[in-house]
Amino acid sequence: MSEDEPVDDEAPESPEQSGDDTGEQQALPEQARTEPGTEVSVGLRERRSTFFRVRSDSDSPVDGIAIEPGRRWTQSEADRQIRTFLIRMAGDRRLTHRSDPVELVRENDLMLLFGPEEEEAFARLALRFPDETVAVWATLLSGGDRSEAFGPRSRSERRDEAVIEQALRLGMRKRIASSLLLIALLVGGVLVGRPLLEQDPVDRVDRSLRFSTVDGPVDADFDEVGPVSGGLPVAAPALTAVADRPIAILRGEEPLAERIMVRVPDSALPVPRGVLTAAVFEHIGGQVALVGPDGWVESACIRVSVVTDRLRPLDTVLYEGPDAACPTGLSGRIASVTCLGSAGIVLAIQIPQGEVALIEGGSGWAEAVRFGIESPVSPSGQWETLAIRGTISVQVGTDSVAVPRFGGVVGDELTLDLGTGASGRRTATCTLV
Repeated sequence: MSEDEPVDDEAPESPEQSGDDTGEQQALPEQARTEPGTEVSVGLRERRSTFFRVRSDSDSPVDGIAIEPGRRWTQSEADRQIRTFLIRMAGDRRLTHRSDPVELVRENDLMLLFGPEEEEAFARLALRFPDETVAVWATLLSGGDRSEAFGPRSRSERRDEAVIEQALRLGMRKRIASSLLLIALLVGGVLVGRPLLEQDPVDRVDRSLRFSTVDGPVDADFDEVGPVSGGLPVAAPALTAVADRPIAILRGEEPLAERIMVRVPDSALPVPRGVLTAAVFEHIGGQVALVGPDGWVESACIRVSVVTDRLRPLDTVLYEGPDAACPTGLSGRIASVTCLGSAGIVLAIQIPQGEVALIEGGSGWAEAVRFGIESPVSPSGQWETLAIRGTISVQVGTDSVAVPRFGGVVGDELTLDLGTGASGRRTATCTLV
């Protein structure tokens, strides 16, 4: 028997019966004509004309199927059980044989026979189906929507299109409201933060470097003719500091944070920690005096900067000793030497008095002096930066300190007195130039 042969053939009708039916029912002219492509085989017409039949009993044909619990079937076993179920559900209807139960259902229109009782029985059978078979038949029985497998969804599970549209509109409104709120917060932050960033600094004269007298253009770069009035160059303790902070950065490709060396031996530094002292003076403008061991000046590369409270430089000067070499690219103008000695030196630097308007906007005050000795570094050397530095500043809460003024005339030999340190008296002699 071929696969396309009916599974259960019915007895053919007798010629007498056929003739009676023909005589009683004459086909209409338009029914006698068929358009190309719409012809239906005689066997399929007979099966469809007798598909729906009144059951001889009130029970479903598949009610009596016993399903034993156990392991899940393989796909071939499940197909065999499904095929048996479908043939039993079809009853005595003529079926066209197909080995695949899905094709058997579609070829014989067996989906029309699935009612509540059949779906319930098939659901019990599906408990032993493999996952692949469950997925195929769940989609097939639901007409393409697996959420309605083995029966349509209940009314409570369905959502009206208007409800869905309303939910979408509500979500869109919430998103727009959140975006507007975020924009408002950003605008508010800018409006509030801009005045804080742009407002001028308060009067910080108590922490600025203030000269004791202002007789003329104290920051002018010119040679004064005649003696300069003032006392001896004795530093104010509040305006004195020691170079005790090494700055050491190794050369390499690693991140900067990994190349910064905290512990550096004194032998590697230009001068050891704590031996170099600096103080602020006034003598034809601002002056910074530096005192160290004998002979350090000739081999020193000195950089001094006057800065604001945010370390913004207002003036920077560089001094390169006869036997020294400053690193390339070091910023600053060439310093004017006021007093020169082998253990001490005084460099002129501009210390603005009062509030200073900055080029980039805003204003600041001269509140600190940063000084240091820079070591020469080569592109092939170990260090990218190597220096010993210190900072002179007026401490918070300290009363206003006036910068001491010293006098003299060119050629005078002065003794720089920067107080007492750990190694004793910090003094050095120098000659006014």
